[in-house]
Amino acid sequence: MFVTNVIGLEYTFLQIALSIFHVIMRNHLIVSGDGGILLDFYGDKAISYLLAIGAAAGFGATENWKATFDAFGVDKSFDMKGYASASLLLLAFVCTAILSVILYALPKKV
Repeated sequence: MFVTNVIGLEYTFLQIALSIFHVIMRNHLIVSGDGGILLDFYGDKAISYLLAIGAAAGFGATENWKATFDAFGVDKSFDMKGYASASLLLLAFVCTAILSVILYALPKKV
């Protein structure tokens, strides 16, 4: 789950840098076609699937470790923290998937 968060954060910083570059070079650079939109669409799809994989791994790891934690008498709130972080990754997956579809369909209507 941590690696998924790091990759998602790196992708966000890359998107910010590319957006700033596009705003600065807008008058000096001619972008042909929908290359930028397709890059965003497929990048968002890849990141959303990574988020889904991270969420599934988080749920699975928390479930596997639950018996071990119970054997050592670890508090139940530790399990709930694992489920909460996996749930946030799952929510991020859903939001990213919806956003990528909306942003891809939006320029076609304008």
